[in-house]
Amino acid sequence: MKKLPNILNFTLGVFIITSTSLFFLLFWLFYATMPFHDLYYSRMDRAFQSITHPHDSKKLEQYAFFGSRYTDISECTYAVGQIRSAPLPSEEITQAYKNASAGSFGSVRIEIIRKGTSLPLDNPADAWIAEFLSKKSDDTYYLVYLYEPGKSWLGDVRCYD
Repeated sequence: MKKLPNILNFTLGVFIITSTSLFFLLFWLFYATMPFHDLYYSRMDRAFQSITHPHDSKKLEQYAFFGSRYTDISECTYAVGQIRSAPLPSEEITQAYKNASAGSFGSVRIEIIRKGTSLPLDNPADAWIAEFLSKKSDDTYYLVYLYEPGKSWLGDVRCYD
């Protein structure tokens, strides 16, 4: 069997190293950080579940959003929330969540739901309110949620819509 010349061995080695590196780079760019986004999202959900709600309030709907808020934009947005009802005036509900925090995810957001209530269209919680408004009766309804818009998408194709 004939031995390959040294230059051919060197070229073959460079080709293998380059193509392997390119494969891992592409894999990292589109898939490798998915577990980190999943971990962040699950931590946010656990932090949300630990929030203390007013005693008489009831959870009616649970919502979650993960992905891009826009078409052809690469960014990750996370949102978790609940629509709740309570036989309390809206001021008491707002006061109950005034100092509520979800650790590193910041302050809990609250929106009293009335006819015509809306949030900015790029906020996923706006769709939650619109869907719920058709089911509303006489209690005080409100949305309590955590929202982290515009995080880096790097490595997660789910955040590129």
